Amino acid sequence: MDQALVRELAQGSGAVLLCGRYEGVDQRVLDARGIEEVSVGDFVLSGGEPAAVCLLDACARLLP
Repeated sequence: MDQALVRELAQGSGAVLLCGRYEGVDQRVLDARGIEEVSVGDFVLSGGEPAAVCLLDACARLLP
């Protein structure tokens, strides 16, 4: 996970996390909405929820 991205998210006004499950999210949705995909590492998870919690935790640690 990119530290600059985590800092940007922590300083921003908010974010929406879209968690894929099994086959993920249809690429057409990502393209139509200009969604930025974020990876937490080079491993396989059962779904996007654990990765979302990891990202939330990283952002929360930067808040005063």
